[in-house]
Amino acid sequence: MAMKIISQRDPKWAGLKIGKSPLTIGMYGCALTSLSMLSDWYGDYKDPAWIAKNLEFTKEGLILWSSMNGKLPMNFVYRYYKRDDVKIKQVLASARGAVLLQVNNGKHWVVLVGYSRLQGFKIADPFYGDVVFLNKRYPNITGWVEVVK
Repeated sequence: MAMKIISQRDPKWAGLKIGKSPLTIGMYGCALTSLSMLSDWYGDYKDPAWIAKNLEFTKEGLILWSSMNGKLPMNFVYRYYKRDDVKIKQVLASARGAVLLQVNNGKHWVVLVGYSRLQGFKIADPFYGDVVFLNKRYPNITGWVEVVK
């Protein structure tokens, strides 16, 4: 998976509000920054500022997943509330599907970019703007979102 790796803390958008909430991308924009990275992978890059302005969010700043449909180059399939490694690997192996993982006891979202039998899941982390193996940074997966081109 080749895509632009970006950080929610980039000064270009870190101070911008998420939807109509008082929350900023820099502190709480991990899900929308993850979607931004995936938009690049799917060939129609939308930066986090664009996503924060054009998608829908709750008043608490939580993304309404289906609001991406028709606005981003991928569509929401399903929001899972428990870990399922078999299904996650199936989506990862698919040419059209992609996965966002909810980690850090439900407090953070990352993009799944690969899998190694030795190291486990490889992620793009929007907080740090880097790529690492999941087990080096986060203890668990508490949920995930499947999207498809």
